[in-house]
Amino acid sequence: MKMIMPLRVLRYLVLTPLLLISVLARADSQPNHVDLVCNAEANLALVRFSISDDDPPSYPHLPQSLDHGLSASTGSGRTDCTLANGTTIRIRGGREQAFAHGMGGGNPPEFFSMWINRHKVFSRHIWMQGYAESFNNPPVYDGVLVSASHITICATAEGAQQQCTSQPLDLASAPIDRIEYGSNVQKSPLGHISIIAKGTANQHFCKAYLGLIKPGIESALDGGKTSLDIDIPLLTTQTSRNMSEARSGLIKLLPGINRRLMIWEGVSHYFDGTVVALAPPSMAMQSITAAYPFEDIEVWPKRAVPPGVTLISGGQKQLYPDVSPRYVHLVPQRIDGTLYLLAFPTNRMIRPTAALVKPLIGGGFATLCAFNRSEPHY
Repeated sequence: MKMIMPLRVLRYLVLTPLLLISVLARADSQPNHVDLVCNAEANLALVRFSISDDDPPSYPHLPQSLDHGLSASTGSGRTDCTLANGTTIRIRGGREQAFAHGMGGGNPPEFFSMWINRHKVFSRHIWMQGYAESFNNPPVYDGVLVSASHITICATAEGAQQQCTSQPLDLASAPIDRIEYGSNVQKSPLGHISIIAKGTANQHFCKAYLGLIKPGIESALDGGKTSLDIDIPLLTTQTSRNMSEARSGLIKLLPGINRRLMIWEGVSHYFDGTVVALAPPSMAMQSITAAYPFEDIEVWPKRAVPPGVTLISGGQKQLYPDVSPRYVHLVPQRIDGTLYLLAFPTNRMIRPTAALVKPLIGGGFATLCAFNRSEPHY
């Protein structure tokens, strides 16, 4: 336990901006230290948790009287096991999304799911609190012990003794997971990008888009640059900086056809997204900002559009209608001389994962493609 405690303290510290960037970049790539060890003959299984950076990770020990030394076993990275009585157990660990805003936003909770005999006993069950809750020194799970009749959870809060509580194992009240144990034919590989588009032409275009974007759409969704991105700072000048960064300049809608671009971007608790307005080249930037005062951004999609202006944002019927414009990102891109925007929500739980929209020459925009990324099942 002495090796683990200091690391727990570090996980609760307020992140500096530099550390926050680092954590956000690797928050979803770090391995979750969730391990399954089994004593088949004794009909015992133990889910262990560790936040150590050791290789192999260091796991806390449970009382010998409970686990008969199972917590001291060498880890194997196992996720499945079968006990002598025929009980099958499966686990999967995960981490919630890290955000660049909010109290403890860069310190997301850790969770796990567990299936026993195909019954989902725990689903996205948090074993280490994150976000604002992490500052209250909550207990962190050391292990979940599964016997033939009980589930025992042992957890430790910083500076306190380990506490273990048991509850009867009641599989009858847990549903059989038809998704986890369904046909493999129906499952897509993790990370697979599926296309949703109407019409054969759009299907072909969307498939070709995935081949054009380099290094890949996954990089764009993680904030990385791609080969299709337009260098917006090169085309625009900064107009203001308060709760967001606003830029204005001329951009080609199609070869030989220009539009005035207004683009608002923010990475804050209030505004973690992008909004784009396209207007006639002759329209002054001040006229656009007067029509869209930043303090009213939440209702921009509901405002009457000024003549000649196209507003592209979340919260519109054709682009994430149930998501605030403050939490949808837009990346201007160019394909064969034509302007497109890759859109995706800040919250990765929202579907579709991303969408590709095309501003129309006569005003407005069309959503041509939607993309869904296959995620782990919890």
